[in-house]
Amino acid sequence: MTNTLDSTASHPVQTPPEPATTPTKTPRKHSAGHVVMIVIGCLALLPALGILIGGGALAIAQTAATDDEGYFRFTLDRVESDGVAVASTPLWFDDVDDEAGPWVLDWLDLDLRLRVDGALTTDDVFVGIARSDDIDRYLADTEHTKIVEVDNHTPKYLEADGIDRVSPPPDQTFWAASTSGPGEQELTWNARGGRWSVVVMNADGSPNVAADIEIGARSDVVTPVAITLLVAGAIGTAIAVTLIVVGARGRRRPGTRSDGLPSTGSPLPPPTSDTAVLHDDQDREPTTVA
Repeated sequence: MTNTLDSTASHPVQTPPEPATTPTKTPRKHSAGHVVMIVIGCLALLPALGILIGGGALAIAQTAATDDEGYFRFTLDRVESDGVAVASTPLWFDDVDDEAGPWVLDWLDLDLRLRVDGALTTDDVFVGIARSDDIDRYLADTEHTKIVEVDNHTPKYLEADGIDRVSPPPDQTFWAASTSGPGEQELTWNARGGRWSVVVMNADGSPNVAADIEIGARSDVVTPVAITLLVAGAIGTAIAVTLIVVGARGRRRPGTRSDGLPSTGSPLPPPTSDTAVLHDDQDREPTTVA
């Protein structure tokens, strides 16, 4: 039996590795427009952040600093007078009458709340709000005390001399709002333009007045204003940051791609290699095995 062995051996094709390419950073160009965008973004960023922070602070204050009824509260130290009344100096728009500027308070929709607790338990306490001119006429020639300033919850007074008796305050008809009685009294009033004063007295008009006072203020526009500030601040901040980022990035120079290669012209051909098949002893005669 004769076996013929072909000694021809084929070697696999060898392809040389492709040369590694290192991405190059594409240079960017900043035009005058990009510089203007950066400047505008920087100028707009600070006020936008201020509006955003202000809206957030107002929203936090509305949530944390108000009571269940939505009032911001402020407590005075005990007010006292040897006379017949403790009165405040004129409040709200000292030189504005109802015809000149009512829209401001109408827009604010400001509610005032006074909680007054008489310190002399034997007397009924009275608290009232009226035009300052009416109160001045009512207390003229009487001994009373005016609060001219409040420093860290402590009232500062101006004393007026006079007689120690006045007609009972509940009998007067000029009060815009008033209440009286034993223990704590609560008075609410929707603020209006003009010159107004608050008076604390004994209900019978007798001297020696003492009371603890808590002042509350509430406006229905606080929440809408806080939301408006938050939205406006967020939009303004986003626009400012976008302008800064786009202006800082600039634009790519023409003729380059993101991988650093030319963007025009025909693509480079893929690397090729010659294929060689080597035969060992191609011309050698076949070997016969007996």
